[in-house]
Amino acid sequence: MYYVLSSLYTSKSLKIPIPLSDAYLVGKDYTIDIDIYDQGLNAKLKVTTLSAEVDELELDDLIAALKERGIVYGINDELLQKIVDEKIVNEWIIVATGDPPLHGEDGRILFHFNTDGNNVRIEEDENGKINIRELNLIQNVNKGDILCEMIPAKPGVSGLTVNGKEIPSKNGKDVKLPPGKNTIVSEDGKMLLSAIDGMVFWDGSKVVVEPVYAVDKVDSSVGNIRFNGSVIVNGEVGDGFEIHAKDDVSVAMSVGRVIIEAGGDITIAGGIFGHKKGKIIAGKDVKVKFAQDAYIEAEGTIVVEDYILNSDVKAKGPVIVKGNEGWIAGSNVVSEMSIYTHTVGKEGAPIDSKLIIGNDPKILLEREELYDRVEARIKDFLKLKSSLLKLRKMRSAAPLGKDQEALYKKILGAIESVRSELVEQKKAIESITSRLKRVLTGHIYIAGIINEGASIMIGNARKDILTPKTSVQFHASDDEITEEEFSLPQEIKKIVEKG
Repeated sequence: MYYVLSSLYTSKSLKIPIPLSDAYLVGKDYTIDIDIYDQGLNAKLKVTTLSAEVDELELDDLIAALKERGIVYGINDELLQKIVDEKIVNEWIIVATGDPPLHGEDGRILFHFNTDGNNVRIEEDENGKINIRELNLIQNVNKGDILCEMIPAKPGVSGLTVNGKEIPSKNGKDVKLPPGKNTIVSEDGKMLLSAIDGMVFWDGSKVVVEPVYAVDKVDSSVGNIRFNGSVIVNGEVGDGFEIHAKDDVSVAMSVGRVIIEAGGDITIAGGIFGHKKGKIIAGKDVKVKFAQDAYIEAEGTIVVEDYILNSDVKAKGPVIVKGNEGWIAGSNVVSEMSIYTHTVGKEGAPIDSKLIIGNDPKILLEREELYDRVEARIKDFLKLKSSLLKLRKMRSAAPLGKDQEALYKKILGAIESVRSELVEQKKAIESITSRLKRVLTGHIYIAGIINEGASIMIGNARKDILTPKTSVQFHASDDEITEEEFSLPQEIKKIVEKG
């Protein structure tokens, strides 16, 4: 017997090709057709009866038919047995399935920030409320932050036809990191890191980090600004908006009911009309044309061009109203070093103005707390030292046990930790003490006139001005405030005369 299967078959006896459509099995009452399709991934089989009924199907016939066609992979043996057992005839049944090729995946860049920088991201607070001024347009990053990472391409896996032939697959394409300004590639080449503190954005082809955020104005289209670098506002800052910057802030116009905080300098080309709600706080210096109904605080120097009116102004460095006719009225002005202005108050109309060379009361409390902590840590140090000496004595006599040796090392570490802490606390106490002493050498300089209604305070001493005084300077001596003829020191003169 022989099989006539789905292509041309050459009879060994007749030596002529026979069309497959006439597939049959000699000596049987059925024929077997095989069809391979889907580019060799599937093979189906049909048993066609030559009489009304089939007495018996033989599994070997089905296997031989598949073998004749070269089908060697993915054969469903259970299904073949079922065809034989249940005499399933005159219908096509898929009896072999190959494996399609699995093409690889292209590499991709996984961004750790939103690449669509113009998207507004309004967030709820813990109470479910939202602030429509918080648009979160800026995406802050710190130096060393991961900006994006490369997900490598995956190779493909070849497939296999039912005839056992390999089907080639395609490998995924590699991708490259998109480094831009102020970014660096990690040592393993897989990540892009920020080289600076700043804001990150996608410019269409590269990842860029900028240390400066510049806007034309701050309004509802920009929202409150919270930035890890410096901020430049070329126009106005709308009432009710806030700017918080890690470094410097510069505003080209006057501001009103705003909050501006910076870790560095704050420069406002105009003034501030605070309406008792405006607040300026700088980690370094503040420069402003005027201050009215505002709160200004600086870790460094505060320089005001024209006047301070109905405001609270506080600086660790000097407070200087540098204009030739500069004045202070109705305000509390505090410095740890010195205060300079041309005029205080208004002639003939007493206005309560306080000029203070002093410290924030909190630092006295801070120093007392430091003293208490130092005392407690010294006691800890002495207890640890006593325990260490006992263990050393035991150690000199005989080797310590495992637990005792561990305790010995633990005590050594604790002693070193306490010693380091005491050194840091000592430095903090010295710094506060230096600030407190500096107050006692502070001066208040009046180039023009200080009018009645003003008060001068230096350290614990106080002097109320009952009659106008001209060209005078004040300092403390033996807990009393003394007056001297006005003489401007060189360091303040440089600031006053600077354009």
